[in-house]
Amino acid sequence: MNDTIKIESLQQFEGNSIELVQLWNKNVGSHFPITEQLVERNLLSNRWVDRNNSYLALVDGTLVGFLITKKPLENEQKRVWISSLLVDKDWRKKGIGTQLLHHFEQRLVPETEILIGMDRYHLFPGIPAQLSEAIYFFEKKGYTISGKAYDLRTKISKYKSQYPLEEMYLVRRLREGEQPALFTLLKENFSQRWYDDTLELVDREREIAGTIGLFRGNTLIGFAHVHTFNDGYFGPSVYWKARLEANYGGLGPIGLAKEYQGKGLGTAFFDQIVLLLQKEGIEDMVVDWTILLNYYGKFGFDVWNEYLHGTKVTN
Repeated sequence: MNDTIKIESLQQFEGNSIELVQLWNKNVGSHFPITEQLVERNLLSNRWVDRNNSYLALVDGTLVGFLITKKPLENEQKRVWISSLLVDKDWRKKGIGTQLLHHFEQRLVPETEILIGMDRYHLFPGIPAQLSEAIYFFEKKGYTISGKAYDLRTKISKYKSQYPLEEMYLVRRLREGEQPALFTLLKENFSQRWYDDTLELVDREREIAGTIGLFRGNTLIGFAHVHTFNDGYFGPSVYWKARLEANYGGLGPIGLAKEYQGKGLGTAFFDQIVLLLQKEGIEDMVVDWTILLNYYGKFGFDVWNEYLHGTKVTN
C-alpha cells in the first residue's frame, strides 16, 4: 500500500487550494471550517511559507495529506514552525504523517527549534485540544506538549458597562494619518511580533479603522485590533466565523502603553471597546490566543477553543 503513496514538496505541487480546502473540511471542518481565502493567505501564499520544506502526500494524484511549514525571513534564526499537518482519516495509520514529518525534519540543521503553531499568519496558537490523535502523534515523535492557550467567546448584545472610563480618556477607531502614532506605540511598548504583524496588517491588508485606539488628549496610549462582519477582514479571532452567528466580531491583540498599565485602565478600555462594537451591531464576539481567563471572564467570556503548545529541538 505504501508504494502507492507519493510525497512531493509544496514547490512541486501543480494542484490548487481547493484540494487542500476539501481535505481539511472533510476531516476537521466541523470544528474549524476553513475557506479557500484562508488557505491561500495562511498556508500557501505568504512570505513565511517554506515551499521547499513543506510536503504533500498523494495517492494516484489525489491529495491525502499535507504538512505546511514556515521559516523566519532571517536565515540565521534557528527556529521553524509547523503551521498545519493533516492526513485524511481514510488514510491514517499507514505512516503518511510520519513520512511527511520525516521529510521536513531531516532537512533541518541541528539545534533548530520547531514550534507547532504560533507562526506568522498562523491558523492555531498550538494543537487543538480536541484533536487527541494529533497530540498523541507528536508526543510519539518526541515533541514536548506543555502549556495552554485559548480562544474565548461571549454574546455582547446585552452587555452593560461595568468599568467606567475617566473623562480625560477617549476611545474611538483610528483614522487615516494615525498610522505613525500606532507604530510608535507598538515599537516602544510591545513585542516585535506585535509590531511586525500590525505593519503587515496595516500596510497590506486593511484600513487603519480596523484598530480601536485609547487616547489621552491627542496621545495614543492604547490599541486593539478588531475584526467584524462589517469589514470582512479575516483576523485570527474570526477565522472560524462559520461557527459564529451572522453579526460576529473578534478582537486581538490589545494593549496599553507601559506607563498606564496596572491601574485598571485596560479594563475600562476593554469595557468601552465592547460597548463600541455593540453599537456597531456586533452580537457574537471572540478573543483569540489568550491565557487571561479570569480577566476576560469579567466580561462574560468563556473558553471556546483550547490549544496545547508543542515544541522540539533537532539533534
